[in-house]
Amino acid sequence: MKIHKLQVCHCDDRIICRFPIESDRGTTSLWYSLDKAYEGLISDNSDTALVALLIPAMRNGEDIRVAGTISGKLLYNFHRLQSIIQAIIPVLKTVNIHPEGVSNELTHDASGIATGFSGGIDSFCVLADNYYMAAADGSKITHLLFNNVGSHADAGEVLFQKRFKRLMPIAQKIGLPLIAINSNMVEFYGTGVGFQQTHTMRNASVALLLQKGIRRHLYASAYSYGDIFVGPAEDMAVSDPVILPLLGTENLDLISVGSEYSRVAKTLRVAEIADSYRSLDVCVSCDYTGPFTNCSKCFKCLRTLATMDIAGIQDRYSGVFDLTTYKSYRNVYFAEMLASRDPFEKEIAYFAKQKGYTFPVSTQIMRALRVTPAVSISARTLRWISRRLRRVCVRGRVAKQESEI
Repeated sequence: MKIHKLQVCHCDDRIICRFPIESDRGTTSLWYSLDKAYEGLISDNSDTALVALLIPAMRNGEDIRVAGTISGKLLYNFHRLQSIIQAIIPVLKTVNIHPEGVSNELTHDASGIATGFSGGIDSFCVLADNYYMAAADGSKITHLLFNNVGSHADAGEVLFQKRFKRLMPIAQKIGLPLIAINSNMVEFYGTGVGFQQTHTMRNASVALLLQKGIRRHLYASAYSYGDIFVGPAEDMAVSDPVILPLLGTENLDLISVGSEYSRVAKTLRVAEIADSYRSLDVCVSCDYTGPFTNCSKCFKCLRTLATMDIAGIQDRYSGVFDLTTYKSYRNVYFAEMLASRDPFEKEIAYFAKQKGYTFPVSTQIMRALRVTPAVSISARTLRWISRRLRRVCVRGRVAKQESEI
């Protein structure tokens, strides 16, 4: 694979940053697009394309030749970086990097502090620590990034634009610029490796593109330090605190932040930010065509709402969650959560124990029905059982009240 030098062109109010690419699959281009107002942030080195295309090259076993300058610090770390990526995705092969030029100097006097912003728990938690609170070390966030590098799944461009349009009002209320960076990066990954296994590299490439104006990128962690490891995983985030420092350059630091919190602690921290009450978006299923931002029944919605429910604060988010829908799924989710080995759900169960939270009788019965895989029942059947049990409990309470009259 050969990465050619960056080409920048203007198209109406957009800046197109294009890296022509030659590979065994032919000639094409990797491109990024953003509003022309942010042209001053764009770096002309080739770190961006190298990081974006490393995993596709490793999948195909292609050495990379770079017709441009890359960071000496980044090049120095590439061997250990590849070993970590291979530990996560063992089918990948080690490749060699052959740059035309290497720079070991600080070439940009950047001052920006950026973080990705999706409106979720992780990104709001980063803002809680690095924007809403005064940063004594001068690391207060100055820019929010919203990238199209594969997280919008099959909906791609359409969902990217919908989500960006939805996020703009809250970014304006917060008082920070929200930069939308579009890209065709997903075309290079195909179906060989998924977004979850590669998102750190994809998003880091965007930060590297902007390193002329951004000196530090704060990458929201997904896991607490107790769950961090290097090894086969479906989500690259389990290794973020190890990977991100290796992607830094002389001009840009990439830092994983938030791993000092559990998921429950993050949720409770975000719940203290009033700006999140009408803008929190944790959903993996919502198409944004209805009145609510979140579907209120996917695993992320249920995980978030269950935590808030136990804490007694779910009503703060009645504008973005359908709490009626949540209640129809809640008891089933609780039963599955109590039997789960997922670290996030184990946290919620422990939090409930700390709070002295009493689970509904129907949850306890359903949990008993799912004690072993042999007794496992579909979620649809469990919801039916939950409804029947609630009716029985209601009838029992009514009968008791009538007998006392």
